[in-house]
Amino acid sequence: MQRDTKAEIHQAALELFSTHGYEKTSLREIAEQVGITKASLYYHYSSKQDLLKAIIGTFFDDLQRVLQLVDVVEWSPESERELLAAYLDVVILHRSTGPSLLRDFTAVLAAFEESLDELIAQSRRFQVWLAGPDPTTADLILASAAVEVVGAVISSALATPEATDEELRRVVLGAATAVLALRSKSVQVPS
Repeated sequence: MQRDTKAEIHQAALELFSTHGYEKTSLREIAEQVGITKASLYYHYSSKQDLLKAIIGTFFDDLQRVLQLVDVVEWSPESERELLAAYLDVVILHRSTGPSLLRDFTAVLAAFEESLDELIAQSRRFQVWLAGPDPTTADLILASAAVEVVGAVISSALATPEATDEELRRVVLGAATAVLALRSKSVQVPS
């Protein structure tokens, strides 16, 4: 069986970034954990920032694929749940990336500076789409809150690492859809 060195590098980097932080982790430490030379690591990645971009980049690419669906999928209660579930599935798939995102936010921002504005704009369109047709201010706030509920998966990698993907999906999708269901109850926004 052939070794998947890139996957091993990603896993080692995620573990070390999560434990020691991006700035305090060296490429030498990553190479040692994988059992390769630093020169071999440079064969795959020219810098630590390129490695971070590759790891976080797959997460962002997967998110963008889901977020772009709002441009082609007409809103309905069924499509709302499907897209919210697809968004959640991406976050669950990449939840091991969460500690690095939270801990090394500045490094992540620097690595993705050129594409961050587009990702933020897509995220806003997703939230507006989730708010439903002709949304009120309360609807928009609730859609934003539902997205934040899904974001809890990232911090759950730290708080409840034993939670299974299925349990996370069930609990978080239920909570996010419950937040969105408040739209139909004419939530009163306090003044």
